[in-house]
Amino acid sequence: MDGTRMFQLEGKTAIVTGASRGIGEAIAKGFAQAGADLVLVSRNMAALERLAQEISGFGRKALPLAADIGDPEAIQKVIDRTLEVFLRIDILVNNAGISPVLKKAEEMTLKEWEEIVRVNLTGTFLFSQAAGRVMIRQGAGKIINMVSVGAVVGFQRQIAYCATKGGILQMTRVLALEWARHNIQVNAIGPSYLETELTKGMRESKVISENLLRRTPMARFGKPEEVVGAALYLASDASSYVTGQTLFVDGGWLAY
Repeated sequence: MDGTRMFQLEGKTAIVTGASRGIGEAIAKGFAQAGADLVLVSRNMAALERLAQEISGFGRKALPLAADIGDPEAIQKVIDRTLEVFLRIDILVNNAGISPVLKKAEEMTLKEWEEIVRVNLTGTFLFSQAAGRVMIRQGAGKIINMVSVGAVVGFQRQIAYCATKGGILQMTRVLALEWARHNIQVNAIGPSYLETELTKGMRESKVISENLLRRTPMARFGKPEEVVGAALYLASDASSYVTGQTLFVDGGWLAY
């Protein structure tokens, strides 16, 4: 196969969660430019509609769908609507996630813990399960889970976030094992700190920002667009013999 063609996504349909901003938005645009049609999922319908309009400028179809990814009924509606419009699901990017609190472990409330687990971990499982059933029937598919360097190292005051990302990393491995015989590849991407809404508060804090940059060999925050190449690789035929892996896009963070 042509070395450049294997990274193309023509004729593919991809669902991207958390697509209204940041990493999800960047990946959706990158997939569209590579030839995929998109199903854009988040709770911000206005932002999704703007993105869908932009994607249409690439000559691709984009279906915006508002959904709470922690709600199994909402997830199934996304799956059903995707099949109704595009007939198949080739790629799922589980990007949506939250990290709404920075608290010491002893100060975190049960409600805060449960909400982060519901969205990050349970939502990723439920979406993977629903899309996986379709991919099993198809005999092919790609699932990409968004984790973090926080899946393998500890971030102080982010115990729930790190616990969920570590859980997703392990979920990726188990799904890869169970679904390999169905020609479904399940992998993950692990960014470090990027310039997204999720990290805005930390980046605006001089002390926290300086500490993070000191810890990053490349001495800068990454950009959402710098995750797109990894996502294209894992979504395309270029990674047809890769499953159960986590590709870290971290500016050298884990090289220490």
